[in-house]
Amino acid sequence: MSLPRIIASTLIATTWVVAFILLLGDNIVGRVGAGVFLAFKGATLALTLMAMVRNRRLAWQVFCGRYRFAPHFILGVSQAITRFTWELPQFSLSYMIAQVRVLCSNVDRVDTLEGVTYVTCCHRKEHAYTGMSLGCYVQMWLPVEIKTDFEHYARHYAGKMLLHEYGHTIDSQLWGWLYLPIVGIPSLMSQWLELLAPQWHRHENLYAERWANRHAAKLFDNK
Repeated sequence: MSLPRIIASTLIATTWVVAFILLLGDNIVGRVGAGVFLAFKGATLALTLMAMVRNRRLAWQVFCGRYRFAPHFILGVSQAITRFTWELPQFSLSYMIAQVRVLCSNVDRVDTLEGVTYVTCCHRKEHAYTGMSLGCYVQMWLPVEIKTDFEHYARHYAGKMLLHEYGHTIDSQLWGWLYLPIVGIPSLMSQWLELLAPQWHRHENLYAERWANRHAAKLFDNK
């Protein structure tokens, strides 16, 4: 087992042990917190099982994305540490979104690039490329089918949008629990604003979009 997976397994096991200790303890706040944690884990498990009934292959690939890390040692270790701690809110939310999409037959393929899992619908009716990054999952909607190697497609097609979305995952690691208010929500609002008033606002000029482009260029341009 690789070091990132050992770290991830240790963090997960520690979380469960702490939750049960708090649940059995006398501190009411700790017991409530542990109860909420266990209820959330139960809901996540139920959603995962339902998705597997709908499409076992895709749901399993989404699940395995939790434990896929970049082959680069430092990046892989940092992903293992932050994924189950510092990035937990967006990581958990995006995992559940991915499994809901599998359940709703809105996923055609699941791929991994440098430890990040892309959950992709390749037959979107609208002629538009759309992506959303939360934690280590990137939700993608494409109007075309990917007919080449996934990394090759990410590097050379769709205006390198898939690499741009990877850049957002770097900010997720950096900002952690602050990612949604600082990057995620402003980016979503900026996208809507461009759709409503394209003559006044360009989504690509938003600070968060420029950050993502810089991260992607730094990581992929030298490979």
